Amino acid sequence: MVRVQTLNNIALAVPDLDRAQDFYVDRWGLAPVNGDGDSRHRYFRTQTSAHHGLSLEQAPPGAERGELVHISFDVATRADLDAAVEAAMAAGGQVEREPGEAVGPGHEAGAAVRDPDGTVVWLLYGATFTEESHRARIVAPRKLGHIVLNTPRRAVLERFYASLGLRVSDRTARGMSFMRCNRDHHSLALCDSERTGVQHIAFDVVEMDSVMTALGALTREGTPCVWGPGRHGPGNNIFTYYADPAGVFIEYYAELEQVEEEMEGPLEARFWGPEWKGDTWGYAGPPPANFTK
Repeated sequence: MVRVQTLNNIALAVPDLDRAQDFYVDRWGLAPVNGDGDSRHRYFRTQTSAHHGLSLEQAPPGAERGELVHISFDVATRADLDAAVEAAMAAGGQVEREPGEAVGPGHEAGAAVRDPDGTVVWLLYGATFTEESHRARIVAPRKLGHIVLNTPRRAVLERFYASLGLRVSDRTARGMSFMRCNRDHHSLALCDSERTGVQHIAFDVVEMDSVMTALGALTREGTPCVWGPGRHGPGNNIFTYYADPAGVFIEYYAELEQVEEEMEGPLEARFWGPEWKGDTWGYAGPPPANFTK
């Protein structure tokens, strides 16, 4: 069975490209990297990105907020790329681009499919690694951690992403499914909603001190925390959430649960009941209304 290995990168279209770039470099701690020579696309890496973990592009005129362009996963071999496309099609996906040479920077080969909600999913092989490191002014995220997608068809999307090798770790009574492709508790989560698209994206900053250092600095400098600090139940991670200049919710987290059992072994997904409120500490309170709609 084909199995994707990592969540590699996320692409967003934003109304003001320069403003978004300034935020993600100066405040969020990402480092700009050379792209494909097209000034309409900007690429940014975390400390451990193969090439980039986030890309931004200019949204069409009239756009009011940031929107998801695509998500990307790595596969282990070139043959896995072909197999992943076949599996995705069998699970209700549609081919957006047949396997071939990579279109963007950072990989040898790639293919794109649309999931049943229409989200573009790139499958990538042959990552280009860099030994470059960088120091951020506040905190440098270690890696892109996960993305949460809104969906009115959670069970359908579960089956689609399971075809790519992701496995359910937890489900919640409020309507979320947490799925993993490696030892991280989740690289993708699906959330019941009337709409589709990104709910939030999340970056790993390793330890609580980094979460709290960023919280203090970002708050002082005019980027308020919209939810947190707290500790989630599913995943057990410490969290704070913010909104970027395009209105996309972004998370800094630390101490995400690592799944100890072998990926090929049995897994009984846990279920978090209606008493689960999102924060085991009981401090953060509920998320903002527009976060969950």
